[in-house]
Amino acid sequence: MTVFDPEPHVIKFQNIDIPVRAVLQRLGYPQGKRRDNREVNRIFDEEIERAQRLFEPQGVFRFLRVASRNEELITFKESSFVIRSKQVVRMLDNSDPVIVFMVTLGPPLEQEVDSLIKRGEMTSGVILDAIGSETVDAVAEKLHKVVLKQMAEEKGFSVTPRFSPGYGDWPVTVQKELLELCSGSLIGISVNESFLMIPRKSVSAVFGWMREG
Repeated sequence: MTVFDPEPHVIKFQNIDIPVRAVLQRLGYPQGKRRDNREVNRIFDEEIERAQRLFEPQGVFRFLRVASRNEELITFKESSFVIRSKQVVRMLDNSDPVIVFMVTLGPPLEQEVDSLIKRGEMTSGVILDAIGSETVDAVAEKLHKVVLKQMAEEKGFSVTPRFSPGYGDWPVTVQKELLELCSGSLIGISVNESFLMIPRKSVSAVFGWMREG
């Protein structure tokens, strides 16, 4: 892979650690510490085990070279895609290339969540759903801050934070453009009419590489 290879690149993840503390915080446990409830703790442990069997974590990313930029937008050489967001433009100041990516846990986990809830096993369903939400964010962080950060450092770059559609002034409506840009279908992602990614446990984002020195 060359530094600025514009083709989409698929990566499959192994041995993804579940961020247990973050899951507990999402479930309302102060400071990510369990409460003294033997039954809930038993179910929590069962769902941690179940989740590990259901994960199918994958990602796809693409490099884009900047063609032009001003305070409100960035255009690219390889694509008609335009970033229109003052917040994202500020974050990507001095960045070239820009990386867009998508990650997903795949459909099995959320299918199991839906099945649990339909059977009335609400506690199990809620816990498994929380595990999925926090773990897919951990997968996005691994692609951003481990895989692609290491690649950047080897080439003499540092990385910016990441920014996802639907936050700040970057509308969620760009999801369909990102799907096409990243070739998200390569890892089974689609976007519905409400601009939500399917599978639901998916994350899309953009960040930049900045030349060090």
